[in-house]
Amino acid sequence: MEAISSPALAVERLTKSYGDGTLALDELSLVVPAGSFFGLLGPNGAGKTTLIGSISGLVRAPAGRISVFGHDPV
Repeated sequence: MEAISSPALAVERLTKSYGDGTLALDELSLVVPAGSFFGLLGPNGAGKTTLIGSISGLVRAPAGRISVFGHDPV
């Protein structure tokens, strides 16, 4: 079995604000290694839904980079 060198998910300096001035993500970075699990916890308004929307392509973040196994997911 060949080892996977790319992380399952890499988010680099992701920033997203909304029209009313709400800053949902402020240069968020995280790496999820291949084969691992992670949970996303936080209070209301912390940016959890915005992050998941950005990873899935439903929300467009104007700054930052997302990769899934080294590829752009959208």
